[in-house]
Amino acid sequence: MIYILAIVTVAALAVLYNFLPNKRFFVGFCAVLIIIFCVSSIISGRRNHEEQLTREQIETIQQQEKIFADWYAEYQKDIDTLDRNWQLYHSIIENLKTAEIYEYSTYEQLEELEQNTIEEQIKIHQLQPPTELDDETKNILNEVIHKTQIYADAQTKTISMAKDSATPEKVPDIEFLNRRLNDITIRESPAGLFVATEISAIREKFVLPEEEDFK
Repeated sequence: MIYILAIVTVAALAVLYNFLPNKRFFVGFCAVLIIIFCVSSIISGRRNHEEQLTREQIETIQQQEKIFADWYAEYQKDIDTLDRNWQLYHSIIENLKTAEIYEYSTYEQLEELEQNTIEEQIKIHQLQPPTELDDETKNILNEVIHKTQIYADAQTKTISMAKDSATPEKVPDIEFLNRRLNDITIRESPAGLFVATEISAIREKFVLPEEEDFK
């Protein structure tokens, strides 16, 4: 479009040249037009180049978002398992308090639960960020993984200590076991797993501008 306008302008100038009495004014006017045309061409070229790079960046962001979404879906399954294990632990403790189960049954349930938590703990310690993600996103995910590993370790430790304390040979009566398990739960329970800030930071990286900004 700009080149068609340039051709029309040159034709108009040729006609204008024949009617201008002052040729110096004509030369100056042409010089100004040439400068405007060159500046416009440079700006237009840069704008097209920037739009092309931006669209490439959008495709990259969308690819990164999918990679993260697939990883996060699997990570969420591990979190659900950690939650179920912890809920089951508290259920076992509460059942003992209400005398719905006895010492030996408590030990058996805690022993089975301990094995499940160890298996999940091993999985958590094998977590790695996808290699295809950019370094910044991988660093954030490493922090998420580190926090999750600390949580899983504390959970397993609590359940293992409770299981050992519930060994029938070590339990004189239910009241003693209740006090012991309550003490372990208070002292050893893991702090909450808070990774919302990190996950939000990653999702912010994938927010795209409005589509009309790239037209």
